[in-house]
Amino acid sequence: MGFYTRFTIAITISAASVLSLLATVATAQDIKSYTRANLDEWLRKYPAAKPDFKPGDVLGQKDLERMRPFVPPGYLEQLNFPEFKMKIIATRDHTPRIDFMDCTEKYQAQVKLNSDGSLANHLCGQPFSNASFDPGDPQSGLKAAYNFDYRWQNYGEFSLNFLFVYDHFGGKHGSQPIMVEPPLEDWTVGVPYTSKLPGDVSRYYGGGGAFERTAGSFYERLYFSHLAPLAYRGGVLDVPDASNFFWKEFNGFISPYDVRGEVIINYRYADPKRADDAWTYDPKLRRVRRVSVEVKSDSVAGTEQTVEDFYSFSGRALSWNWKFLGWRDLLCVSDPKGDYPSFYGPNGQIADDVWSLRRFAVVERTPKAPNHPYSSVVMFWDAQTWAPGFAYSFDRNKKLFKTWTLQNKWSEDFKEFAEFNHGMHDSTLQAEIVVDVQKDRATIFSGYGTGNPNISAEHATRLFDINKLEEAHR
Repeated sequence: MGFYTRFTIAITISAASVLSLLATVATAQDIKSYTRANLDEWLRKYPAAKPDFKPGDVLGQKDLERMRPFVPPGYLEQLNFPEFKMKIIATRDHTPRIDFMDCTEKYQAQVKLNSDGSLANHLCGQPFSNASFDPGDPQSGLKAAYNFDYRWQNYGEFSLNFLFVYDHFGGKHGSQPIMVEPPLEDWTVGVPYTSKLPGDVSRYYGGGGAFERTAGSFYERLYFSHLAPLAYRGGVLDVPDASNFFWKEFNGFISPYDVRGEVIINYRYADPKRADDAWTYDPKLRRVRRVSVEVKSDSVAGTEQTVEDFYSFSGRALSWNWKFLGWRDLLCVSDPKGDYPSFYGPNGQIADDVWSLRRFAVVERTPKAPNHPYSSVVMFWDAQTWAPGFAYSFDRNKKLFKTWTLQNKWSEDFKEFAEFNHGMHDSTLQAEIVVDVQKDRATIFSGYGTGNPNISAEHATRLFDINKLEEAHR
């Protein structure tokens, strides 16, 4: 290779690196200055935009303006890097399973809101029809929140390992592989599976970003009531007092070793005004203690996520004011090409996947608590499945605070762990990426061995029994 050739290659590489760095710096500065007014202007400007791209097209950095009507500000700028490629695929039908659809047809007409905003006469299925929503109707926002809460999830999310990746912008990942370990055997009793977790998943994490640490967590949210598969018995699980609970949640840490075996269990009651209960187990002390989860705006395990932000919203509906802002077509990852999420980009938090155009409900929540760190959160929920797609929070000064990007995978497309996915006909959360735009950092949550499986009474009773936590072992 001659000097001129080497010099030309060096200049080309250097120029590409500089352009990428400049794009990253410009993006960070642009996003930091965004306010709620930027999002509102975008909502007003593109209410019924039609795409000039089609399935099979591959969009890149030069096509950001073509994408702008279909990607909200604050996230579009994160796609501004030379290597970015967005392959467009056809929008697919994601009709929920027949028992949920039957529940909707049979019971939806009787559902209504009580005077205090609580839900009345809901057994199972989607509480309110999409056609009933109107931005001018003050009740539509709360109705949308209930459609989201009661969306089709079979018995709820189950993940053998939901990996937390702590990502600070700039720098490199480092050479340490990202390992996915199986959960403790006691945690999965009653949910049989034969597929194997992939182990080292570092190949799925490309691009930049300094990965400070990773943590593995077994996760399950199990719904105890309003269950379409159990409509014949009132929609409740066959366990004692099931009708008293909406769901129970279990988080058990698998890695790193110093936190292995730590558990937190959360109860969400059927009574919408009753405070949650939670317990934590410390394997070092072999002690269970009750904890408060009523301050839901605190960080979870040092991540960018809060208790009430899981799935874009996990709080209690009556603690917020709601507003339905309309419908929008958005580009999203709802039919990813693989069983596991893949990332790249200057900071390593962008989906390296295929994208499709789907319809979303745009819903705003504003806190009733005067000291809440958010002034508002705007969420985008899939119009067919009501699965979460994006969310944007704004601080007390109405500056853009965080962005959430959520990827879902259709249950029938899984190759691994098909044993508890096929036949469910639901959108399973595959990944959730939370970016703190003011602090230049993110948490990437990736699901491995994830689905919404059928759950036995034995499993439901054993996993959420506070008295059995002390049986856990290191």
